[in-house]
Amino acid sequence: MQGGQNNRYRPTFPGLHRDIGTFRTKHRKAFGAKLVSRGLERALRAYWILKSGKVSWGDGRMGISHLACLVLSVPGQLNFFAPKPPPAPLISVIEEEISRGLKPKVLSLEECLGVSLELQPRIEGARASLRAAHSAYNGAANIRGLGRLAPDLSIRRAQSAQGLEAAEAALNQEIEDTKYAVRRAYFTIVYAEIQAEHLARLVAALERTKTEHAKDFSRWVIEEYIGINSKMRMGLAEAQNQLAVAQLGRLKARFLLAEEMGGIGALGYIPQPADKIILKPKISITLEQLEKAVDENRGERILSRTGLEVSRLEVEAQRRSNPFGLINRTYASFADTNRVPIPTPERGSEYRPGAINLEMPPFMAGPKPYRVERAVALADRAESTEATTTNLTRLESRVAYLSYREIERRIEAERTAIDDARKIFNRVTKSTLSPMDSFLLPQSVQVLVNYDQLRFDRALIAAEMMRLSGGSIEIPFETPAKPELSTDPSK
Repeated sequence: MQGGQNNRYRPTFPGLHRDIGTFRTKHRKAFGAKLVSRGLERALRAYWILKSGKVSWGDGRMGISHLACLVLSVPGQLNFFAPKPPPAPLISVIEEEISRGLKPKVLSLEECLGVSLELQPRIEGARASLRAAHSAYNGAANIRGLGRLAPDLSIRRAQSAQGLEAAEAALNQEIEDTKYAVRRAYFTIVYAEIQAEHLARLVAALERTKTEHAKDFSRWVIEEYIGINSKMRMGLAEAQNQLAVAQLGRLKARFLLAEEMGGIGALGYIPQPADKIILKPKISITLEQLEKAVDENRGERILSRTGLEVSRLEVEAQRRSNPFGLINRTYASFADTNRVPIPTPERGSEYRPGAINLEMPPFMAGPKPYRVERAVALADRAESTEATTTNLTRLESRVAYLSYREIERRIEAERTAIDDARKIFNRVTKSTLSPMDSFLLPQSVQVLVNYDQLRFDRALIAAEMMRLSGGSIEIPFETPAKPELSTDPSK
């Protein structure tokens, strides 16, 4: 029917008013009574006009104006000419491409640690250095003939014994560093898999909601106009992006784990963690116990102590040297105490001071008094090296311990909200999102992500404590009695 003035054609439709009234009644509480503006009504009217065919396209102006109204009201959905981006390759395709035919093998954390001790080249290199130190010690201990008359022979033998102790400390620290790297990669894979599973469920729920809403066009136009659909599209795009990051992060961590276990060439397979949730460490040590273990067993501390002892012995060796010689060898010809790097400085976002290195040339030149004076100065430097190494390793111990206490406190605080967040997430990802869900879901997802991140950081801190102690502290990991997040959609 026709109405209005100036021969304007304004058809009316019962279905149009029914759709607007139904939507107002259903969502009055969520969005308020004044929901549909004049522009939104025009958009719905344009849809009904075009759907009913009551406007002749031959008339031109009316059909195009109504179509323009509809397109402008929902610009993100009716862009007929925008090219579609090419689909991204599936993660399975990428994994197959870089795995080069190697199959996955499920291993527990202990199995991964055992394999790494057998196949890791860095550990084999440290073992070779230890064998070389044994040879140097045996060589100094079995000097025969005129060599036994050297005035500094007993000191050189003592320095070789210190070098042997340093090599043993280097091997032990390399083993602990490898264990830490394996644990870190293992937990990273589990963490990435958990995040990928949550995000996959979230993406599926958002896509399902998007499809269901598109079936009811009038509702879709209204939600488009007030921004619900825009928010959903942005949330879907962000969830898809984070899902890709989690999936690729998991894949990279698997290859990192393979590298820390000895390399995919030596393994012949791609390791896959047997655990599906992040293991919980049972930490029951005090700060004093941790610092004592670090002082006595950490490789860098043993290295600094042996370096100081060897430097002091060098002073006595130069005092016993030939007074008529102008060049005399030092302990660097018998012992190597620089295998284990002392803590290095960090000047980035997290500042950390660094220690000073040992210094000793292989030869000293000049008259004997000057050689002795130089040896004394280098021994003083070794004392400074030992002091800074002690301070820095204790600082790392305190930081690790305080970080653990902070994480435990934050986990306890998050537990008050995790149950609600888990219920919302499990409910929403099983059904179509309501308008209220679009507001609750982002916050619940953030709570779950923060909680998983804290449990992941707690596991890494436990691994770091074992590394700092040189393996003298063993922290057991156990499966939590109750998973913090149910990933079963039926629950």
